[in-house]
Amino acid sequence: MVDILRMLGAKGTGQDISNYHQNEEEPKMDVSNKLQQPTAHGEIKETVISPDAEIKGSIKFKDSLRIDGTFEGEIDSKGTLFIGKGGSTKAEIHVGNIIVEGKSEGNITCEDKVELRATAKIIGDITAARLTIAEGVNIIGKCSVTSEKSSSDIHQGLQDFKKMKEEKPRIEKLGGSSGTTAE
Repeated sequence: MVDILRMLGAKGTGQDISNYHQNEEEPKMDVSNKLQQPTAHGEIKETVISPDAEIKGSIKFKDSLRIDGTFEGEIDSKGTLFIGKGGSTKAEIHVGNIIVEGKSEGNITCEDKVELRATAKIIGDITAARLTIAEGVNIIGKCSVTSEKSSSDIHQGLQDFKKMKEEKPRIEKLGGSSGTTAE
């Protein structure tokens, strides 16, 4: 095998490459902005926008995204978004879950849970099925906590209440056979 490597040479140059892998370091890759795939153990690593990064545009991701830098635009995912203490977004956000420690300007629509930690600053409306707000959070906007199912349940409950309110109460005598209507 070593003879074949000598014949081929280093990257086609004819140089001896039998010790090629021993002498050359593996190239170091900055994975802070690279989408990570699940490992053999099924762990999901997150994509990270580093503190010195400023990005404008539209982002779609599958698993998780951490923003420690600045992002402006639109974010769309069924995954989890994490805005770190130094991170800030000026975006319309549609995600499965979100955790905010930094600043978010724009509306947040979340399929499941919004978690606002003590250092979070929110300017915009929040719509989610679940909402957790730590002491110290600043919010300028409206919060709506409802899922599609609970929203329809609430609507049905209001309809039932209105219907009940419109009906005249019936008064029945104890042991009596017929009821009379109160007027």
